[in-house]
Amino acid sequence: MEKASNPQKRAFAWLTAAFAALLLSSGPVRQLSALPDLIRISEGATARIELIWPMTASVEQNEPVLSSLSETLSDATQVSLTGEREGTASVTFRLMGLLPLRTVSVAVDEARTVVPGGQSVGIALATDGVLVVGLSDPGGTIPGPARLAGVRAGDIITAVDGAPLDSAARLMERVSDGRPLRLTLRRGDALSTLDVAPAADAGGVYRLGLWVRDSTAGIGTLTFYDPENNGYGALGHAVTDPDTGVTLPVRQGDLMESSVTAIEPGKKGDPGELIGRFTPQSRVLGSILANGARGVYGRLDAPITNELFPDGVPVMSSGEVRPGPARLLTTLDDTGVHAYDCEIVKLTGSPASERGFVLRVTDPELLARTGGIVQGMSGSPILQGGRLAGAVTHVFVSDPTRGYGIFIENMLEALDEALEEAA
Repeated sequence: MEKASNPQKRAFAWLTAAFAALLLSSGPVRQLSALPDLIRISEGATARIELIWPMTASVEQNEPVLSSLSETLSDATQVSLTGEREGTASVTFRLMGLLPLRTVSVAVDEARTVVPGGQSVGIALATDGVLVVGLSDPGGTIPGPARLAGVRAGDIITAVDGAPLDSAARLMERVSDGRPLRLTLRRGDALSTLDVAPAADAGGVYRLGLWVRDSTAGIGTLTFYDPENNGYGALGHAVTDPDTGVTLPVRQGDLMESSVTAIEPGKKGDPGELIGRFTPQSRVLGSILANGARGVYGRLDAPITNELFPDGVPVMSSGEVRPGPARLLTTLDDTGVHAYDCEIVKLTGSPASERGFVLRVTDPELLARTGGIVQGMSGSPILQGGRLAGAVTHVFVSDPTRGYGIFIENMLEALDEALEEAA
């Protein structure tokens, strides 16, 4: 009898494995797998998740911070998660209320209201140290001292002989007498030291064989102003060096008033550009405290207003943002901030990055004037349902009507970190 049952056991095992493989590769499971590990919701707001196949969501929480409702809509299930109060919970999605398929964490955040931006701003940065943008060979065919010592383009020289370095001019002074130097370098997240001896060129001038940069300037778009802490966020992505792609570390910087003077429309293969202008005499709007992957942050010298939203707007958490119609705020000329139609096409499944969702410009006027998203529009706020959802960050070079956006919760988190570090 035992031997006779072995084929049945093997058949059952094969059927079980086949069913499990089929289930894991099914649309519903892939759909659940695409959900982020952490879903954020504001107090009083609701995130809706539409799932195929009959599903339920069960909540585990120590305190009543979250409520859920599962509704059947034709062949789909809509799960609504509503934030009752600030706190955390976990939600398990079950097939037909029985088979658990996925568990995610949910954070309910305190409701927050900010003033949306859309204004063109100038960004003037002085770097913390000097950035190596290239290497040269003063002796012609003989490699230069810096190259021989192991310096690379993209390195940041933070100190010379232990003394902090704050400008390219100061580096030239230290090199001019020809004495050997010890350079402190930052390469990525690592610090190191290198010894290098300057070499005289054909004219007898001592050089290291370096091209360096200690400042940069450009324009972008203000995303929001937070009246609670006088902080702001802009761009939604880092200011990087155009030659090396390195994120520029901030020693000091100013956010400046700027104006858009011309538009180069985007087209396939060419993202276009808002051409802006600001001068040293332009009004300083505030300080720049941080420059990182999620944008530029600091404090404003005085509050700003947005005539379109004089009372500000509530903030959306990433879990509440859905594909569908939205509005983009930006400045194209001296008439100020205007709102244009766009569409959030899809969520990328990367809520913590500066590419959290894909958007498409649909407004006929904006398409006629810019072709879609152009350089200089980075940081333009995206509103959905009257609430601030995020900001424009990158354009698709192959299709300027489309681009990426960052969730506003990530920008607010980056602002809070910058203000805390500066305190």
